[in-house]
Amino acid sequence: MAREHDQRLLSGILSFVAAHRDPAVGRFKDAMANWGTDWRAAPAQHLPAADTLRATMDLATAETRPLVALFEAENATRKWEQSYTKADGVVGDDMLAGYGFAEVIGKLGPFVSTKVRSGVGVFGRNINYPPHNHAAEEVYILLAGSAEFMLEGGPYERRQAGDVVHVSPMRRHGFRTTEHPLAVFYIWQAGDLRQKSSFK
Repeated sequence: MAREHDQRLLSGILSFVAAHRDPAVGRFKDAMANWGTDWRAAPAQHLPAADTLRATMDLATAETRPLVALFEAENATRKWEQSYTKADGVVGDDMLAGYGFAEVIGKLGPFVSTKVRSGVGVFGRNINYPPHNHAAEEVYILLAGSAEFMLEGGPYERRQAGDVVHVSPMRRHGFRTTEHPLAVFYIWQAGDLRQKSSFK
């Protein structure tokens, strides 16, 4: 039964990526299509931030709403995680109280891959994700809500549902949510797929 839930999400995200027309997303299509073959059960784990997903439904676009709905339908079957702890001292209490992610493909996801990491992330209102970097190349597809994104060398700019933010390896980036929560679909490729970001 667990595999059926996972397979439903895998099919949904692979179809979403394959059909996406943004060139930045195109950079990740091969890795996503060839993620691997192995599956393992990933026991469900809830985080309060996961409940934010439902609140974002009305903030999605016609193109992104089906994927938000799919993740919401499988919310209770996901292993929700956080990359940082209070002891790390790199993100604020606002973020620790209001964010989480559920990996579908990756080193610790149900669909095991050393090539690519992908899943959904949720962030509540008024959260600051400080500028950071990592060796992996990353793309965010904003599924619902909005945030102000910063890429090294540029100002914070508002991005909204349907927008794509591409982050090249080691480029500093960060974002802050405002009056709306945010749901993002993310993909990492190359580098250490579970590397903790550097905030220095």
